[in-house]
Amino acid sequence: MKGMIERPLYMSELESLRDDRGHVKVITGVRRCGKSTLLMQFMEKLRSDGVGDGEMLLINFESARYDSISDHSDLNEYLRSRVPAKGRFYLFLDEVQRVKDWEKTVNALMVDTEADIYITGSNAHLLSTDLATYLTGRYVELRMLPLSFKEYMDLRGNGRKPDEVFGEYFEYGGFPGIDPALGKQAASAMLDDLYSSIVFRDIVTRGNVRKPEELGKMVTYLMLNIGNPIESAAVARELHMNVRTVEKYLAAVQSACLFYRADRFDLRSTALSPTPKYYAVDPGLRNNSVGMASKDRGRVLENIVYLELKRRGYGIIVGKWDSKEVDFVTEKNGMKAYWQVCLGYYDDKTEARELAPLRAINDSCPKTVILMDGRGTTSTRDGIREMGVTDFLLSEKNE
Repeated sequence: MKGMIERPLYMSELESLRDDRGHVKVITGVRRCGKSTLLMQFMEKLRSDGVGDGEMLLINFESARYDSISDHSDLNEYLRSRVPAKGRFYLFLDEVQRVKDWEKTVNALMVDTEADIYITGSNAHLLSTDLATYLTGRYVELRMLPLSFKEYMDLRGNGRKPDEVFGEYFEYGGFPGIDPALGKQAASAMLDDLYSSIVFRDIVTRGNVRKPEELGKMVTYLMLNIGNPIESAAVARELHMNVRTVEKYLAAVQSACLFYRADRFDLRSTALSPTPKYYAVDPGLRNNSVGMASKDRGRVLENIVYLELKRRGYGIIVGKWDSKEVDFVTEKNGMKAYWQVCLGYYDDKTEARELAPLRAINDSCPKTVILMDGRGTTSTRDGIREMGVTDFLLSEKNE
């Protein structure tokens, strides 16, 4: 569609699931990452394939038009005369978590109609409630993230070289609606508004948080400490909260897709560390909320690499090997790989430190160092691949 960035990864997944009426297609992801746009693009694809407007219905529950639909009974009544019992029909329910007990309606539609159903929600735990038992085994989840660097290049590159565009992506992130071309002040204001919407609408209001200022302190702490080990008890002491409250807030920010957790494992014993790491859903949202000191650049780079690995469908943990740490250990389709992330080899000591964990692991799994310095270069030595970050971000999904 004109003026909208294509998201081929997600579109191809939706197309592969089209007309599978035995499963509800569930698209989850942080607010404004592009879920609604994806639905509209998919509807446009259906139209191009001959599906008529009378065979589709989109309801965006963020619109004031649907304020009267507050629970499943209201939704049942609204859909009663609009969704036929027989024949081809596509139903799209956008931000459906705003409707209480929505699962009951969706379950009834699956029983009583032949509709192909697609839903979205800004909540990672959309289907983890007790009511979601109605849909057990009958849904497929598609988890959506803000723009990858490759998608960002397609949208905002305008013929510029990747290294030039990456500096912009590094600072402002990949939310589709954030346009640095409008100026730093405008981009910052848009990121402020997005941050407030996520924290106060998606977490405080829906999570019944009684002390928003406490939650705000917790989010700021996590933004400042992306890529650092987090221990609930230590956070509680520093922020003057009890441990249970800290753990509640950690669950809430993950539920809103604002942060992702990476568990840390000992690669020799497979023991789980009690101090996982957390990564923000978008570097721009993080940088705008807490600033970006020079000391933070390495961890922001690490955050970007984490998101790209997640986008490519890898399971991700942080690995410990004796006293050394591997930034990411990934697994996909039974294949393991090791990844280190650093700004650059500024001296022999830095180079030795970054390569030591990978050299210590004596197996044949791929090992890669991703470097900010020398962004567009790739080489291999001692069996370890070294990639500039833009080479990595623009490489094929299966690399």
